[in-house]
Amino acid sequence: MFCPQCKAEYREGFKQCTNCGVDLVDQLAPEPAEEIFSHELPDYVVVSTVQGPFEEEQVCSFLNANGIPARIQGEAVRRTYGFTMDGLGAGNILVPRDMAAAAQDLLAKADRGDLRIEDTES
Repeated sequence: MFCPQCKAEYREGFKQCTNCGVDLVDQLAPEPAEEIFSHELPDYVVVSTVQGPFEEEQVCSFLNANGIPARIQGEAVRRTYGFTMDGLGAGNILVPRDMAAAAQDLLAKADRGDLRIEDTES
């Protein structure tokens, strides 16, 4: 159970947030694409945050294969030392603002296992 306002998590049995006084929900709504202020990519937004170069390349390749240009933005420690740990060195996956909803939908379907590889051979 979660508070939709302050995002606090409660164990089963609670019905209302003790801080906000609002009714709890089973799941929080997905966060909207995060605005990124970048001189290099002014019209791109974050659709996912990943750990490590393998996951970065995997997600970017998946989005690119589905017609969504994806870029990686991350901390210098990731590039300099080549490691990530507990969020340090994490990479953000950026896509064009007008394709963010489609990218988030594709990533959610992939996470749920709803995508299938179609046989294109005749």
